[in-house]
Amino acid sequence: MQTVFKKLRRKTTHLSLYYKINILVVGMILACGLLIGGIMLQTTAQLFENQLDKRGIEIANSIASLSSNDILLDDHFSISERLNKTKSNNEEVRYILVTDSTGHILANTFTNYLPKGLPPIRLPANPGAPLVSGFNSNEGSIREVLFPIENGSIGFVRIGMSENISQLLLKEKLTEIIFTILIVCVLAALGATRLSYMLVQPIRFLSEAAYQIQQGNYNIHTRVPSKDETGKLAAAFNAMVGSLRSKDRENNKLLQEIHTKEALRASLIKKLFTVREDEQRRLSRELHDEIGQSMASLLAYMKVLHAKLVTHEQKALLVEARDVTVAVLEGLRKMAVELRPPALDYLGIMTVLERYTANFSVQYEIAVCFEGPKEKISVSNDVALSLYRILQESLTNIIRHAKADQVKVHVTKNQKSICMEICDNGQGFQADFLEVARSNNRLGLFGMQERAEMLGGSFEIRSTVDRGTTIIAILPIGSDNFVKTENTFGG
Repeated sequence: MQTVFKKLRRKTTHLSLYYKINILVVGMILACGLLIGGIMLQTTAQLFENQLDKRGIEIANSIASLSSNDILLDDHFSISERLNKTKSNNEEVRYILVTDSTGHILANTFTNYLPKGLPPIRLPANPGAPLVSGFNSNEGSIREVLFPIENGSIGFVRIGMSENISQLLLKEKLTEIIFTILIVCVLAALGATRLSYMLVQPIRFLSEAAYQIQQGNYNIHTRVPSKDETGKLAAAFNAMVGSLRSKDRENNKLLQEIHTKEALRASLIKKLFTVREDEQRRLSRELHDEIGQSMASLLAYMKVLHAKLVTHEQKALLVEARDVTVAVLEGLRKMAVELRPPALDYLGIMTVLERYTANFSVQYEIAVCFEGPKEKISVSNDVALSLYRILQESLTNIIRHAKADQVKVHVTKNQKSICMEICDNGQGFQADFLEVARSNNRLGLFGMQERAEMLGGSFEIRSTVDRGTTIIAILPIGSDNFVKTENTFGG
C-alpha cells in the first residue's frame, strides 16, 4: 500500500496546481458522497428489512387470530381461502403456510406442492413469541415470519415476505444517490475550476514574472487582481521587483565604474611593464656598452702596466687586480643579459629559451631539460619577451622556494597559440599559498599572470605538496597588446 501511495504521490508531483486543486476537491466530494450514499443505502436497507418483518408479523397475527377456530373445526377450505386472499392483497407476500402444533401443514398458498428448497419448520424455543429468519431462494431473498397460534398450542403461521420490492426501491434510491453524487461532482468540478483559476492565475503571473527576472528583465510588473492574500503577495512581489530594479541600476553603475577602473588599471600595468622593459633595456645597454667598454679599457691599461713593472711582487699584485676586474666584467655582462638578453634582438625565441635554461642549469647545478619545436616559429616581440620573463621568474622561484633538483620546460605551438609548461619535482605548496604570497607582497606569480592575461592568454598553476609544481602559460601568437616594437623574431 505504501508503494502505491509513493507512486501516486510521485506522479501527482508533476501536475499543475490547477489540476491538483480540482482533483483534491472533486475527489473529496466524490469520496464523501460515496461514503454518505453507502451509509444511506445500508440504513435504508435495514429500515426496509425491519418494515418488512413488522409487516409480516402484522399479517401473521391477523391470520392467526382469524384461523384459530377454523383449525379447531378442521375447516381447511376457509383457511386456504383466507390465505390466498391475503396473499393476493399483499404483493410482498410470497407464500403463507398454516401448520398444526407439530408442524404438519394444514393449508398453504402453493397450488400443487411445496417448492424445493423451502426450509423446514423450526419450532421456536419460546412458542409464544414470533420468530423471524431469512434465506435465499431462486427468486431472491426471503424474510420468513413464524407466528404462533394461541402460543403455539394450536399451530403456527409461516409467511414468506419477498425482498424484491424493497430491493427495487433500493436500486431506485441507489440510482438517485449516484445521479445526485454525479451532479454534485460536476458542480464541485466547476466550483473547483473557478477556485483554481482564482488561486492559480496570480501564482502563474508571479511565476512568469519570476522567470522574466531570472532572464534579467527587471521592468516586469505583476497585476494585483484583488486585495486578498494573493493580491498582497503580488503587491509585495512588485515592491521587490522595484527594489531589484533599483539595485540593478546601482550594480550596473558600479560595474561600469569597475570596468573603467579595470581598463585604467590594465593601461597602467601596460605602461608599467613598458617603462620597466625600456629601463631594463637602457641599463643593459649601459652595462654592456659603456661600463663594459670602460672595464675592457681598464684591462688594456693593466696589460700595458704589467709589461713595465720590474718586480715580481708588483706583477703578482697587478695580476690579482686584473683577475678581479675580469670577474667584475663577467658579472656585468651576466647582469646585462639578465636585464635584457641581446639575443632577443637577433636570435629566435626558442634559441634564447634553450640557452637560458642551459646556462641556468650550469649556474645553479640543477638538471633543467628543455623541449621545444625544432622547426622555425615566429612570434611577436611582446610574446617572446613575456615567455622569456615567465621562464626567468619561474626558474628563480624554483631555486628560492621549491627545493627541486629536476626541472622540465616543454614548449608547444599550434596555429593560434604557443604553450609553455614548466614542471619541477619540488616540495609544492598548499592551495592557500597564493593568497599568503599576495599578502606578503610576493607578487612574482601574479606578475607572470598579468603578463599572460595582458596578451589575451591564460596562466595556470598546479601544485601538490611533496609532488612538485607545474606552471602553464598559453599566449596567442602575434598578440601586440603589450610592448609595441617593430621586431618579429623567428627561431
